[in-house]
Amino acid sequence: MRSEKSAANPAGSAPDRLPTAAKKKKGFDFFPYLINIPMLLYLFGVMAFALGWGLVTSFTNKTIGTTAVFNGLTNYKYLLTNPDYIQSIAVTLKFTLLALLFKLLFGTGMALTLNQKFPCRNAVRALLLIPWSLPNIVAVLNWKWIFSNNSGIANYILKSLGIVDRDVIWTGVAGLALIVILVADVWRGSPFFGISILAKLQTISNDYYEAAMIDGAGPFTRFFKITIPFVKDTMMITTLMSCIWTLNSFETVWLLTGGGPRGATTVMNVFSYKTAMSQMMIGRGLAVSVIAMPFLMILIQIISRKTMKKNAE
Repeated sequence: MRSEKSAANPAGSAPDRLPTAAKKKKGFDFFPYLINIPMLLYLFGVMAFALGWGLVTSFTNKTIGTTAVFNGLTNYKYLLTNPDYIQSIAVTLKFTLLALLFKLLFGTGMALTLNQKFPCRNAVRALLLIPWSLPNIVAVLNWKWIFSNNSGIANYILKSLGIVDRDVIWTGVAGLALIVILVADVWRGSPFFGISILAKLQTISNDYYEAAMIDGAGPFTRFFKITIPFVKDTMMITTLMSCIWTLNSFETVWLLTGGGPRGATTVMNVFSYKTAMSQMMIGRGLAVSVIAMPFLMILIQIISRKTMKKNAE
């Protein structure tokens, strides 16, 4: 009898165990929460606390060495009617838009060049990362020496070529000072665009380009009809991320020009620092950052949605 049951049920006792296993209720899994505790503690202890303190303090007349007293929207009213603050917003937008434009152009050019086959291509790709991997303060100090008014290499080259006959005061003229910080920022940020776009270019099959060439499409047609549609999402996400970093620029501007001359390169972060540290008005300086916070949060939200949509596809 036992052998007949085994023959009728060749799988043995597995079917008998299946209903019992299916009826078992899965217990609550604490492990995902446990491994996230350090991150949550960091976010609360470092970021949330600092964010909350800054938000609350921006509604006070807090200065260095004094007790904060609530003053409502006084700091915000002062800033929105202060021509120096309005100028810092205009400088920030101008600096950010120009920097993003040049970083996108140079980054795209780098990616297209490095996507071609030529000798020592891997070595050149490695060199591309140097500006991005250098500590920012090291890069900025190098540019500060290059654009030095007296002994800078930029003046030396211009005088050697006969373009100028005297030293150019790079950080003493509004237009030139803006060029200085743009050059430093674009030099550092372009590799990020280049690497990001290059990674996407290498996922495009050559079959598309070969088919287009058979149909008689020229280089520009292939670029705008094939390359751009494939890399446009990567370009957008990279530009949005770089936009956040550029809006938050401080070291580059402060070390090169200090925000001068006459506020010509004073971006919002430099204005906030001067207000909080030089004028010792902590509450008013924090209000500058709080005003910019909603715009940065919108950019972060757009990046998150674009990234999730790209991953879902």
